[in-house]
Amino acid sequence: MSTLTKVLIVLLTVFSIFLCGIVVTYVANADNQRERAETLQRNIGAAKSSQTAALQDLEAEKQRAQAEKNKLDAQISELGVRVSTLQTELESLKRENNQLVQRVASMGGAVENANATAQQQTKLFEAAQQEVKGLRAEQTNRQTELDETNQMLLAKLGIISDLEKKIRQLTEENQELTSRANQYLQQYGRMTAKPATTVPPVGGAVRPAMPAQTRKIDLNGQITAIDMKSKLAEISIGTAAGVQQDMQFHVTRGNQFVADITILEVWPDKAVGLVQRVQPGMLPQTGDKIATNL
Repeated sequence: MSTLTKVLIVLLTVFSIFLCGIVVTYVANADNQRERAETLQRNIGAAKSSQTAALQDLEAEKQRAQAEKNKLDAQISELGVRVSTLQTELESLKRENNQLVQRVASMGGAVENANATAQQQTKLFEAAQQEVKGLRAEQTNRQTELDETNQMLLAKLGIISDLEKKIRQLTEENQELTSRANQYLQQYGRMTAKPATTVPPVGGAVRPAMPAQTRKIDLNGQITAIDMKSKLAEISIGTAAGVQQDMQFHVTRGNQFVADITILEVWPDKAVGLVQRVQPGMLPQTGDKIATNL
């Protein structure tokens, strides 16, 4: 047998052994590849399922994102409208603010003028208060003087009343003496002259009024009752205020003269007098003012 043949036999044997190893390896790898292919197929199915679920989730997310986008677009549009409205309002507020600033500036001048006027009025008020205080003090002094004068007048009126009583008494005595003298002289055909009387006798006519006294005493009151049939009127003041018999009061209504009242009877808080000199077309009535001086 030649060497080439031996070499070929050896190569064939080696090749056969190698081929057997390859076949065994292939068979073993084929089982492994089958298991791997099945595993891969299962993984691919699971991946496809996951992909399908993922695609569904993606589509749902796309729809939800689109809905959110639409919602946000609507909100953006609404906000755009609101921004436009707010800008318009802002412009209006700016204009109003400018107007208010101008008004505040003008009012500042008015306030300054008002403060100056208030200060001036305050000074005038203080001066008026001082004047009022002086007038009140003067009024108090005048009232004191008036009270003293009234007291003096009342005292003098009392003295005059006493003097009138004495004059009346002396006049009555004089008349009685004259009457006796006349009775005595009538026997001889002669008569004495009748003396002038200054005060009428008791029971005679009403005494003459005392205009000088009523002019000096300023008394005021009102008519509380009146009877025009008897021409008598009742007034609201009496001896406590200085009213005396035969005093004359003038009746007024507003600025109009109505009548005169001559006092006949006097009480402490009221008096009654005779209504005289009634103004044509006017009659005294309750509530009319009365005063000794017009």
